[in-house]
Amino acid sequence: MFMRKSKALVVMLTAAMLLVGALGAAASGEIPSGPIKIGFAVPMSGTATSLAPDAGINAQIAVEYINKYEGGILGRPVQAFIYDTKGDPQTTVDVFGKLIENDGVEAVLGCLSSSTGLAIAPRVENRWKIPTLLLEATTMQMFTTAVPNPKYVYRIGPDDVMQSITHVKAVLENKPDLKTIALGAPDYEWGHDVVNSFIKILAQFRPDVEVVYTFFHPFGEASPNFTAYITELMQRKPDVYVGYSWGTDGVAWHNQAKAMGLYGRIPLVFDVFAGTAKGQLAEEGVLAETRAGNAMFPPHELGYPNAKHAPMILERVGALPTYGMGVHMLTGMLYLKAAYEKVYALTGQYPTPEQVATALDGLSIIGPCGITSMINHQSTAPGMAVGKMHQREDGLWVMEDLLIVPDYMRFVPPWMTVDEFIETLGKIQ
Repeated sequence: MFMRKSKALVVMLTAAMLLVGALGAAASGEIPSGPIKIGFAVPMSGTATSLAPDAGINAQIAVEYINKYEGGILGRPVQAFIYDTKGDPQTTVDVFGKLIENDGVEAVLGCLSSSTGLAIAPRVENRWKIPTLLLEATTMQMFTTAVPNPKYVYRIGPDDVMQSITHVKAVLENKPDLKTIALGAPDYEWGHDVVNSFIKILAQFRPDVEVVYTFFHPFGEASPNFTAYITELMQRKPDVYVGYSWGTDGVAWHNQAKAMGLYGRIPLVFDVFAGTAKGQLAEEGVLAETRAGNAMFPPHELGYPNAKHAPMILERVGALPTYGMGVHMLTGMLYLKAAYEKVYALTGQYPTPEQVATALDGLSIIGPCGITSMINHQSTAPGMAVGKMHQREDGLWVMEDLLIVPDYMRFVPPWMTVDEFIETLGKIQ
């Protein structure tokens, strides 16, 4: 009996040593005194600001929440370094370099667009080697061609396939007699990705639906004119229109489409980003998405951490965010806190950047989007949801009748290609 117990103890100790070893060599020294520096590279000007108009403020709120309610990270208060990327890839690269090489931050949260994420991800993996949490940058190319075996780069926001599955399911639930559909998006990589994904996924669920019109409009022009697209769209008379115009394009599309009567002519309109920009794009009853899941919507008072986080946002911003970046910053901070504390609990030493990055993989937390898990080959899958826009008596725009797609339909397993995963969707619905 003693020998069996001894052998069991040896096995347990060996397993513990291997686990510690997997995190890398232990760092030397105690927990440093003073604040821990965390960088934020977010759009605060330019085209992207209509999607995340309060990115800088929400970064400040996330840090204030962590310091006030979570005790910082390993007892160290977080000091935020927040810079404007302007939504531009080269500016984003410059900002990352400044944060890491000049300011000495220990981790970075940032990137809204796919183009900015694709610009910095290879540099993080090959040069900077620091834990980096992409707040969006949804392109599937991120973890297939840009950084196919990521070690330091993770993504909090959804990927394109996860997004498209949610959109297809929402359209079919709201229009079960669907026969024809039209889709429009900006003319660049992401726009083509989401339209192509939507069409492939729709074919798995409803191969009988006819796509009567697709178009890709110029992206980010100073004074966009969508008259020709809107006219053609209304002439095709689809049962559903799904539009992916965003940023200043999204505002222009909405205003022009409303003036031309599009919302009264098509039975179901899904303006994907209609829930953003504090209602500038909102139409009563129109479908919209939220990359923040359902967690930021009433009754947010019942949930952790939203019972304290949401009132901070309402007080400073005046509206709850529907787009993910507004809450993903707190999600990222909670992930970093959990990773630091995990490494310290195992080693008794202050973590190295490599140890923090390793500890993030497979880590689960309770955040503003509910329970999420970090997976380094794709996303945390924060709870994509679609709902109908509704303006309350107090003027606040919210989403009702939210649809959230189950996890098993949103994760692309690492042993499958994206196309293989899409082909299975018709079998598991």
